[in-house]
Amino acid sequence: MPPEESRTSRRRRGRGGVGTTWVLIRRPTGPRASIRLPMCSVLPPWGRVSSSTVCPRRASASAQALEFVHYDGWQRRALEHARGHGLGCADLVHHVSYGSLVGGSALRRLGPPLVFGPVGGGQTAPRSHRRWLGPAYFQEMVRELLWVRGMSLRPTCRATLREAALVLTTNRDTARRARRLGRADPRMVLSDGVPDELLREPAREGPERPDRPPTVLWVGRLTAIKAPELALRAFALLSARVPDARFVVLGDGPLRADLERLTVRLGLTGSVFFRGRLPWKDTLAAYDDADVLLFTSLRDSFGVQNLEAWARGLPVVHLDHQGVGDFSAPGCAAPVPLGDPADLPRRLADALAGMLADEEARRRTAEAGPRWARQHTWASKAEFAERLYEAVLNRR
Repeated sequence: MPPEESRTSRRRRGRGGVGTTWVLIRRPTGPRASIRLPMCSVLPPWGRVSSSTVCPRRASASAQALEFVHYDGWQRRALEHARGHGLGCADLVHHVSYGSLVGGSALRRLGPPLVFGPVGGGQTAPRSHRRWLGPAYFQEMVRELLWVRGMSLRPTCRATLREAALVLTTNRDTARRARRLGRADPRMVLSDGVPDELLREPAREGPERPDRPPTVLWVGRLTAIKAPELALRAFALLSARVPDARFVVLGDGPLRADLERLTVRLGLTGSVFFRGRLPWKDTLAAYDDADVLLFTSLRDSFGVQNLEAWARGLPVVHLDHQGVGDFSAPGCAAPVPLGDPADLPRRLADALAGMLADEEARRRTAEAGPRWARQHTWASKAEFAERLYEAVLNRR
């Protein structure tokens, strides 16, 4: 007897193997238009064509609270638009963005089963490490009280968690928050991805490149929450042990001038290079020219620069918490526990020194990193999403 055909397969066969995926997007500066986009290389077989509807409204950048007010308004308009186009008869709804738990989804009221996420928003900067946040600590505490603890209690958020067919979270902190709000079975999923062409193959030629000094790379926006000062002080300790090491910082932000002054005070002028925001090809070259990536963010859903580094065969030294702690590539990283905040720069420096000295570990990462990252290409994400959709639809 032939195996029973899944509900999704019957739908696909009834449509000649091709379905339609409607994507409601918010593009504040884009034209008011209804756009049909070919996405054959990304979408699964049952969604070969995407109709993308742009519902723009400019939100003030002056306050995150006002942004959420505008976002709630957009959600209502998106629901009205979906109903107006008969999308209540769709097979499934997948709400992806905002990628935050607190916003919930108005599309839960559309009718079809809802996949919500992957969403973050449950992670908070550790209070014990507020010395590395400086004046931004107060802002982080306000965020935690208003958004993580307060906004997540909104009926919209609770109803979404209760009614969604599937809830996906980007880290264990958000999964824990979802469970506290009544969702028994949130599923953790890495939301970031990389294009296939980013994978470095064949593997890196090897860690021994005597023509240049050992190089530590840091990638990110220069804001307090990313803890660039922590990274700089860790490198200062490393530099005392590896005098020819250099520290390359990619990214810009409000702390750049302060960090440049700190570099001078630490006597690292000839070893630290602030290169600002670079074109993508130059960023890629920086990954390939480095020996290790240092990731010090105190609050992040994950940090796509880690995935990019592993895709290029570059090992990572990172704090062992939140998304990067949950999805660290096995054998390709040195996770450093938060521990004592005063001692954290030294422990990061120890991990960096160990990675720079361990040629075999870097050689293994050159091979294993791209292999692990291949599970997280956008093509792999599309296949994974299709399996999720199949599972949701087949249990109806």
